[in-house]
Amino acid sequence: MINDKAIVLLSGGLDSATCLYWAKNQKYDIYALTLNYYDRWIREIESARQLSKNVNVKLIEVEIPFVKEAFNVLGYEGEYVKDGDVRWPFYIPVKNLMFYSIAAHYAEYMNAKWIVGGHNKQDMEFYTDTTKDYIYTLNRLFRDGCMLCDNSYYEIKTPLVELDRLQVIKFAMDIHVPLEMTWSCHRKTEKHCGKCHGCKSRMEAFKALGTKDPVEYEFSVTR
Repeated sequence: MINDKAIVLLSGGLDSATCLYWAKNQKYDIYALTLNYYDRWIREIESARQLSKNVNVKLIEVEIPFVKEAFNVLGYEGEYVKDGDVRWPFYIPVKNLMFYSIAAHYAEYMNAKWIVGGHNKQDMEFYTDTTKDYIYTLNRLFRDGCMLCDNSYYEIKTPLVELDRLQVIKFAMDIHVPLEMTWSCHRKTEKHCGKCHGCKSRMEAFKALGTKDPVEYEFSVTR
């Protein structure tokens, strides 16, 4: 019989960190899973390690060096923009199909009940593999393919799906997520660069909340 084990996909960013602490508050038996794709910046990996250690959960690290972001394949040095959207350089084809499938592989052997993913409302506006319909389809496929589940199936849960970036940060503060441990920057810098899409969206949300962001930036606008 499947218990209340939960595998949290933990990148080290704001959303996944909030999901980790949400799962903790749900009193799940938590395992964290982080996926080290090609050229993934060590600061992000360190954030995942630090966050999992902070809640005393095991972090499973899976090396997937064949998985690359668009700029690594297309050679645009992180500046490739399609349709005016600066998120394109960091796009990974079928990312969530791969990442959730790896999580499902562990979930079936571990007899887990939940796979927790940190997609928010704004993610769904750009990434088509984060929508409710897409996640519903994945859950149906996993249900159809699980041969060890004995009619008690694991399922993807996305607790932040109705929240935008500002609301995620407010929720994170409410449940005492150590935001200073999170990493949102897309660039290989020792501090958050303050210029990429990840940094700017984070800075704007903290500014709108009237709250100081606890991470350090190499560049920041006047608040």
